[in-house]
Amino acid sequence: MDELLQEMIDPVPPQQDVARRRRLVTTVAILTLAGTGIAAMATAAVFTDNSSVNSGEITTGTVDLATGDLTFTVPSEGLAPGDVLVAPLTVTNSGTLAYRYAVSYIAEDTTDADGGTAPLTEWLQLRVYALDTCTRSATDSMGAELIGAAGSQVGSGPLSTAVEPVALVGDVATGQQPGDRVLIAADASEQLCVRVDLPIDTPNEAQATSANLTLRLDAEQTTNNP
Repeated sequence: MDELLQEMIDPVPPQQDVARRRRLVTTVAILTLAGTGIAAMATAAVFTDNSSVNSGEITTGTVDLATGDLTFTVPSEGLAPGDVLVAPLTVTNSGTLAYRYAVSYIAEDTTDADGGTAPLTEWLQLRVYALDTCTRSATDSMGAELIGAAGSQVGSGPLSTAVEPVALVGDVATGQQPGDRVLIAADASEQLCVRVDLPIDTPNEAQATSANLTLRLDAEQTTNNP
């Protein structure tokens, strides 16, 4: 009786249904494997290629300012009121970029304890010309191009004895400034003529005094720097 009830509740599927189910499961498994194989074949069939290009070495330019020596020939007995010293100064563009430059100076009194009572920097005159021929007569010429001046009786008072360089030609500020000098090509150069005067009216207390004068040149690129 119990077995009859069990068959009524959960009848045993016919043999043909069992076989059909097995075939269905097998078919699904085969289709799934086949689909996986097709995907793998499609992926493997994508052709690819690549190429590399070398730009070559990238190199920056250089700003390189070179100068000759600045040498004054001072008389062995020393300067007398009214004397003039001149010295050429060659400025060369030794880099690859065009540049502009400015000139500044530092003046220092160096009188020892036995010297005079007046600082020599209060009386010296300093001038810079753009001249190929650096002589007193050339600087006295009406056509001489004066590009910078400082010191007594040239409109700016005595030479400054500040610790920091003082502008003489152009300005060290970035960008084009009034008076800046430009050397536009590598190996270009120009000659400056530096003149130092001890005026004729220099007072007696300036005897046995001395000073040092240093010129500083600062350059900056002109490319992309208006």
